[in-house]
Amino acid sequence: MKTLFDGVDRMQAALGFHRDRHAVLAGNVANLDTPGYVPIDLARPTSDPIGAPGSTAAMVTTHPRHLDGAAALDAGEAQRFRDPAASVGADGNAVSLEREMAKIAANRVRYATTTELTSRRLALLRYGAGDGQ
Repeated sequence: MKTLFDGVDRMQAALGFHRDRHAVLAGNVANLDTPGYVPIDLARPTSDPIGAPGSTAAMVTTHPRHLDGAAALDAGEAQRFRDPAASVGADGNAVSLEREMAKIAANRVRYATTTELTSRRLALLRYGAGDGQ
């Protein structure tokens, strides 16, 4: 019985991750004018099936010059980073509004996709439980 709901459980974990990541990214935008603020981001947990190395949805390198999609970050940790391409303001703030908004938009799309997949999976389970009616 557990195998019937493994996919739903993994999708639930992915939804939680994207919800938490949105809060972190929104915090970066909120600190746009905070002197010395360094933006943070969340690393994808290794239990997240979408894009996790070794999962069926993992990225595959099809050409030697492609980026390695399997480069994993530490699971579930907020990691500080400084974008070398971004200009740091005179006050030491490293937040780029355009970059953070792009991350928020991409995260929103991933959340919506995972929500749709979860909904369809649950509809299939409901269909099966109702003997196909």
